[in-house]
Amino acid sequence: MPPRWGVFTTATEEIRKMKKPIVTRVLATSALATSALAIALAAPAWAAEKYFVTVDTVGNCSIVQSVSAGKEAIGNADGYASMEGAKAYLDEIKDDKCKGVVVG
Repeated sequence: MPPRWGVFTTATEEIRKMKKPIVTRVLATSALATSALAIALAAPAWAAEKYFVTVDTVGNCSIVQSVSAGKEAIGNADGYASMEGAKAYLDEIKDDKCKGVVVG
């Protein structure tokens, strides 16, 4: 005997009710994962660049973004927020503390 219309409709509705939370959870998880990925990719853009005025072992001064071996940070040891700030400091001290200025 074929199923009655009311029984079939009720079963279909029950299946829909069960699927809805699953779909909602999957979409919510996907949206959360997408948001987290977007934030992770944008994070380097938020990171503030720092500029350091350094002097090497020979006495040459330069402006760099990270202090490497053989160089010593002078001026603001925490770095300057802008290239202009670092250049201004270098202009002040280059005649007194630097044998030369390395650009590059």
